[in-house]
Amino acid sequence: MEEYEDVIKKRFNDTSFDYRVKAFREFLRSPIRTFKESPTVKDYVEISGGELESMLIEIDTVAPGNPVFSDSSQIRLVDDRLWRVSEKLKRKGVLVLDYVSAVSEDHGEIRKFLNSYIGSEREEFLINAAWKNGFVIYVPPGKRDLTIDIESYSDASQSNAAKNIIVCGDDSSVSINDVYRSYGTGNGVHGRTVYLYLGKRSTLKYNYLQEKERGILDIAFVKSFLSEFADFTFYHVNRGASRTLFSNTSYMEGEGSSFKTFGVSYSDGDQKFDIRDSSFQTGIASSADIKVRGVVKGKSLTIHRGNIDIEERSIKSTGFYDSRILLLSKDGYANSKPGLIIRNNNTKSKHASSISSLDRDQVFYLRSRGIPEAVARSMLTEGFLLANLENASSEILIDKVHTYSEEIIRESEP
Repeated sequence: MEEYEDVIKKRFNDTSFDYRVKAFREFLRSPIRTFKESPTVKDYVEISGGELESMLIEIDTVAPGNPVFSDSSQIRLVDDRLWRVSEKLKRKGVLVLDYVSAVSEDHGEIRKFLNSYIGSEREEFLINAAWKNGFVIYVPPGKRDLTIDIESYSDASQSNAAKNIIVCGDDSSVSINDVYRSYGTGNGVHGRTVYLYLGKRSTLKYNYLQEKERGILDIAFVKSFLSEFADFTFYHVNRGASRTLFSNTSYMEGEGSSFKTFGVSYSDGDQKFDIRDSSFQTGIASSADIKVRGVVKGKSLTIHRGNIDIEERSIKSTGFYDSRILLLSKDGYANSKPGLIIRNNNTKSKHASSISSLDRDQVFYLRSRGIPEAVARSMLTEGFLLANLENASSEILIDKVHTYSEEIIRESEP
């Protein structure tokens, strides 16, 4: 691995060189875990050293495929490069840059957020060393009731790493839809970090969808940093890729900050999902509420894991974690590993998890009303997932869950 120091010097000798080297050294220092996560498996989602290293390899210069963007998308990216930014968004005062331009030019209002945080996990360190591009969005203070729609397409045959930054200024109010898809076919490794910085009294609703082609290994680290009385609500849906490692952590440094996460995952075939949602609370009177729901079909695997970490100075804080997984197949595998790390006695916290199949009585009740069994199973599955998205500000997430649930009906047809 030491030879990759030379790779960074040769391939990434840019204005972010020092940051890249620092992140890469942390990657080298991070031990490769040898113990098993369970008595039967070492890793729920296996990622080889060669797959990680592929993100350092230069992307072949190829013509873009044929990504089909929705009419509503205001920010479009192909292979993590900005393809289009709507003029309407610019007129509202929102600054949108590709990451390479952001770190190369002088934008005083965002400079302190760039190349400042290198991560906390082994794969994250490597992505932050190897990123090739990405986006930076800056919402100035006081901007209210903004909606930003982002769509990103990546070549399924190529491996890449991207770095994305979203900054919401003090007293701003924003809703963001962030969609990740792929074009073509292949076994590429797609890594990304998404760092969100919320200013004082800012409000952000962030809707995230990943539905890439099978064969892809998708690795995503979403980290949010909350100032005083910031309010962050995060809805995430993971459906695509053959293997997915999705990590969501909120660092709640501000007094009175609020973090709410509602996650949905839907695996089938031989997919493997590792979904991680956690809070790290240091601000006084902060509140974290994490609810994740998953559906497992076929021979797929899904694990939910997460920590509620309330530090000593974070008195009068609350932290709740709730994981529920619906197992629809005898050959599927599901696991849930919640944890509480509570360092003061002036808090409220709890965790819960459940893994179950569909309630036979509920299926029987619907069938007694003339509803075919496949439709009944689809309705119950959709209701189970939509309970986590009923307050989402994104219709695309709700529509997607409806589409995923309808697959149960189509699979039953001769």
